Amino acid sequence: MDTALACAPRNCSARWDLAGGHAVTVRPVVAEDLQLESEFVARGLTQQSRYQRFQTALRELPPGMAAYLTDIDYRQHFALLALVEDDGRPRQVGEVRYVCDGALPDQAEFALAVADDWQGRGLGARLLRQLVRVARRHGVRLLYGDVLRTNQAMLALARSQGFVPQRQGDARLVRMALALDAAPAPAPAHSAGGSAR
Repeated sequence: MDTALACAPRNCSARWDLAGGHAVTVRPVVAEDLQLESEFVARGLTQQSRYQRFQTALRELPPGMAAYLTDIDYRQHFALLALVEDDGRPRQVGEVRYVCDGALPDQAEFALAVADDWQGRGLGARLLRQLVRVARRHGVRLLYGDVLRTNQAMLALARSQGFVPQRQGDARLVRMALALDAAPAPAPAHSAGGSAR
């Protein structure tokens, strides 16, 4: 079972063993991760995965967006990344985050992305479960994500973690929501990986 990371962001990390004997280090995002985040989006995600995550066509993160994604306050905006060693260098292979709604601070939108070559190993499900624990501890009562209807892997992952579809004004999207004042969803035996926003 995953346990919630309960330590200062700069001193906090956990090692997770995944299916197939693979392991990742998971820790909160810090401002110095700007290059890791930029490389993750540009090289770790295919064009389709980038579109599923950001819901727009982009090849790389604009500098302002990269700064926003790594300048975290750990309350209103919380983010975790998953790292592996690749040729002696850290390589980001996943991330999950929530950002609280300014008008409704007990509600937050989540986003999740897993590098294409790391999908199907259970990393996305574990990251999402961890984010739910942190959000609950920070007083978030409703966690939601707007997922493209064509992103079947992310829709299945969200459902497997207890998220339910809600009405959404944009016909391209499905809003998946989880009330955090409810009991936590049980961990599934097998989960799909995917990218979402």
